[in-house]
Amino acid sequence: MNSWKKVLLGCGAALIAGGTSAPVVAQDHGHQITDVARQLNQSFADPDDDWAARLERNGREVGDNRYAIVDALAVRPGLDVADVGAGSGLFSRIVAERVGPDGDVYAVDIAQTLVDHIAQTAREEGLGNLHARLGDPRDPGLAENSVDRVLIVDTYHHFEYPVEMLAHIKRALRPDGIFLLVEPHRIVGVTPPGVIGMVRAGKGTFTDEVIDAGFELIEEVDLMESQYVLKFRHRG
Repeated sequence: MNSWKKVLLGCGAALIAGGTSAPVVAQDHGHQITDVARQLNQSFADPDDDWAARLERNGREVGDNRYAIVDALAVRPGLDVADVGAGSGLFSRIVAERVGPDGDVYAVDIAQTLVDHIAQTAREEGLGNLHARLGDPRDPGLAENSVDRVLIVDTYHHFEYPVEMLAHIKRALRPDGIFLLVEPHRIVGVTPPGVIGMVRAGKGTFTDEVIDAGFELIEEVDLMESQYVLKFRHRG
C-alpha cells in the first residue's frame, strides 16, 4: 500500500466529521462564493482546441474508472439521468448507452462550448436520448421530478452557489432517486498543491452540505485513491 493510500485511510473518519476548508473570499445573498470556483469556470468559457482530449486522456484516474463510477450510479434501461457539469460528455455518453432509448440523459454544463461539443458528439454517435443543456451557476435547468439519477463528477467544487444548485437538483430528483458525487480528496500535506488550490473544502464539508440540502448518505464507494465517491438518496 503506498503512502497516499495509507494517509487517506487514516484520515477518512476525520474528513467525514469536518473536512478541510479553503478561506471564503466572497458572499452573495448569504451563500458562500469563492473566487477559485469562478476562475475555474472562466477557464472553460473559451477552452483551447485540446480541452476534450485532456479531459478524456488515459491516466486520468476519474476517466480510467468511468465504467465503475457509472456502475455505482446503478443505472438501468429506461431511467432518466442528469450529468451536471458534464464537461466533454464522457460520462453522459456511457450513461446514455446504459439507459437505452427508453431513458433520457441530460448533460448539463454552464459553458456553451462544452454543450455544443456534447450535442455534436451525441449526433455523431447516434445517441438520440442524450440531450445537451446549458445551465447557469445557480440552476442546472432541470424540470421538477424529471430524473431518477444525478451524477456530478469533478464538478461540485466548481459550484459558485452550492446551496441553490443543490436545492434545484433535489427538486429535479424523483423520490428515492440516487445522487452520486465524485470529488478529489483535499488533504493538506497529501493532496497535490494544485488540487488544494482548486478545491475549496474537504469531504466532510461537502458531505455536510449535501445532507443539509435534504439528501441521505447511503454509501461511500471505494474506487480510487485520489478521489472519493459518495452515494446519496433523495430523502423526500
